[in-house]
Parts: sequence; structure tokens; C-alpha cells
Amino acid sequence: MSETQTVDTPSVPRKKPLNLALLLSIAALGLTGWQLYSTQQELQTVRQELAGRLAEGNGAAKELRGMTEQALTAARATDAKLAVLDARVSESAGQYATLNGMYQELTKNRSDWLLSEVEHTLSIASQQLQLAGNVPAAISALDMVDARLSKFDRPQLIGVKKAVATDLEKLKALPYLDTVGLTVKLDRLMLSADNLPLVVDAHHLQDQPGKKAAAPTNAPIWERLLSDISKSLGELVHIRRMDKPEALLLSPEQSFFLRENLKMRLLDARLALIQRDGVTYEADIAAAQNYAQRYFDNDAAATRQWLATLIELKSAPLSVTLPDLNASLKAVRDAQGNKGE
Repeated sequence: MSETQTVDTPSVPRKKPLNLALLLSIAALGLTGWQLYSTQQELQTVRQELAGRLAEGNGAAKELRGMTEQALTAARATDAKLAVLDARVSESAGQYATLNGMYQELTKNRSDWLLSEVEHTLSIASQQLQLAGNVPAAISALDMVDARLSKFDRPQLIGVKKAVATDLEKLKALPYLDTVGLTVKLDRLMLSADNLPLVVDAHHLQDQPGKKAAAPTNAPIWERLLSDISKSLGELVHIRRMDKPEALLLSPEQSFFLRENLKMRLLDARLALIQRDGVTYEADIAAAQNYAQRYFDNDAAATRQWLATLIELKSAPLSVTLPDLNASLKAVRDAQGNKGE
């Protein structure tokens, strides 16, 4: 019992600290409760905000879901369109391959036709050049071939283009010969040959020497008799110097054949002109000039003009070596042989 009293005796003076501790505990509890209440209020506010945001997120999710479904629908439609496009592309590729094959075949055929056409044109131009000496026609033909080839850009035509251009330059370098103009002048000479006065015609038509005046009627008889005798002798005998007596001995038939021979010489000269045969041309012109100077009246104006035209024709440049078109023809035939390469 003495021990119990010893323990209980010091507890009496500790009531005041206990009360203070209790007050502090109550205050701490109240502060804790207030903090709990405040935290609950904040949590409530956060819950409300979170609920609102969740609601907004649900709406956005629904909207996004709808947009996603629309995008999926559009993607499916696009996939279908792409499938159709793929099919069309495949079909177009097949058609393109077919068309390309047809184009290659057509191009090949066009090249064959072109080479055949060029060869035919060059053959005709070569014949005209060698047989007729028709340089302008050959130049025109080669110009046409050159323009035709310029529209095609194919490797096998390069050699043909070069050969044609070279032959064309050679032809254009030749001296110009107006074949048409010279032919027209020869035709005019042939037509006017029938009207050239012969020496024998000029002799017959030449005016007789001036007649002596008749003696007056009141002259003596012997004077009038002498005048009549001299007049009669003058009509019977006419003395004239003639350097070309054979020209006065031509009969009408010989005169006709002379004119025909003259025209035949001019015709031969015309043929030689067309054929570019300079030797024959010069020989025929010289023979025609000899006929005119020997048998025709050179004092007549028509004959002098006729001879002047003939001498002008004599100076035509026919003695020119014409080139051939063998190089162009060989190039075309080589291209035809290599057309399959």
C-alpha cells in the first residue's frame, strides 16, 4: 500500500500538462479535420472537373470514332477505286504494248515505202540526167528527195541524206544552161528558114541598072536609033561579079531541099542540146551557119539577124561532163538491205 501511495502521490501535480496536451490534440484533430474537409472539397471539385473532362473526352471520342469510321469508309472507297485504276492501268499497258508494236510495224513499213519512193525518184532523175542531160529536172528531183528525207529521223537514212546532199551540190555547181530558151530560139530559126532570101532570088529581084533616058523626039534619027540599040543590049546582057557561082545555079527543087536540109541541121542541134551532146551540137550549128553564109543573101537584114542568133546559140556551154547519181542510188539500196537491223 505504501508503494501505491508513493506512485499516486506525484500524479496529482501532472493534470495541467495533460490538459494542455489534450487541447493540442483536439486542435490538431480539428486542424486535421479541417484539412480533411478541405481536401474532400478539392477532391470533389477535381472529381467534377474530371467528370466534365471525361464527358468531353467521351464526346470527342465519339466524334473521333465517327471520323474514323468515315475515314475507313473513304479508305475502302479509295481502295475500290485504286483496284479499278489498277485494272485500267493494266489494260492500258496491254493496249500501249499493242499500239507500240503496231507503231513499230507501221514505222518500218513507212521506212520501206520511203526508201522505195526515193529509189524510184533517183532512178528517174538519173535517166533524165544521162539520157537527156536535164539538169534542172534532176535538181528538182533531188530537192524533193532531200525535203522528204528531212521529215524522218532514222539512223539508216543518214547515209542516204549525205549522198543526196553531195550529189545535189555537184548538180548545182554546174554552169547554168537555159535549155528551154535555146530550144525556143532553135525553133524560131527553123520556122524563119523558109523566109530567108536566097542569093539567086536576090539576083533575079535586084533592080536593073538605071535606064538611059530615051532620046527626045526632035533628036536626029541616028541619035534615036543609037539609043534604042543600047537599050536593047542592056536588057539582054548584064555583067556582074559573083564569088559563089553555085548559089546562082540552084533550081527551085534544090532551093526547097536546101531549106529542108538547113531545118534538119537545126533539128539535130536541138536533139543534141537536149542530150547535152556538145560535139554534135557544135557540128550541126556550124553546118547550118555554112549553109546560110553560102547560099543565102548575107546582105539582107533578115539573114544577118538569123546568123547573129545562130552564132549566139553556138556559144552555149554544152561541153560539160555531167555527174551521175550512182552514190545516192547505192546509199538507198544499202539502206534497203539494212532495214531489218
